[in-house]
Amino acid sequence: MLVIQILTVGVVACAIFDLWQRVFQKMTAIPPSNWAMVGRWSLGLMTSGQLIARDLESQAERKNELAVGWLVHYSVAIGYAAVYAWLMHATILQAGLIDGLIFGVISVVVPWFFFLPCLGKGMLARLTPNPPLVCALALMMHSLFGASIGLGFAVFAD
Repeated sequence: MLVIQILTVGVVACAIFDLWQRVFQKMTAIPPSNWAMVGRWSLGLMTSGQLIARDLESQAERKNELAVGWLVHYSVAIGYAAVYAWLMHATILQAGLIDGLIFGVISVVVPWFFFLPCLGKGMLARLTPNPPLVCALALMMHSLFGASIGLGFAVFAD
């Protein structure tokens, strides 16, 4: 049953993340995440072992990169839900909005210090045209995502 909960919470929280990015784009004209680039990076990692990408946007498009990117995106979301479930089991977190929000805020270290550098954007997005904006967007999205995970597990707790 726990596996079903983790899968459900991870997928639903990720869908909320994706829907919010589209709503946010309508309000601000800031485009949502480009999962094709994540797929391109993932395929490069799998085929050449290259963890840190350089000039990812200028690299040739790879077959199925968009589908792979979406698969990676949802798989990572399920992984975050599994970590949250483990932290609940260890009585470090509880299901709910506040603990979910705390989890989301803390989890933003992953894109800031791992994923953005892997995509060639540098730590804290320092190689992007607007690092504070990129970091703020990551914090917003991870906060929403974490809150969604916490609330998702709260639904199962009732």
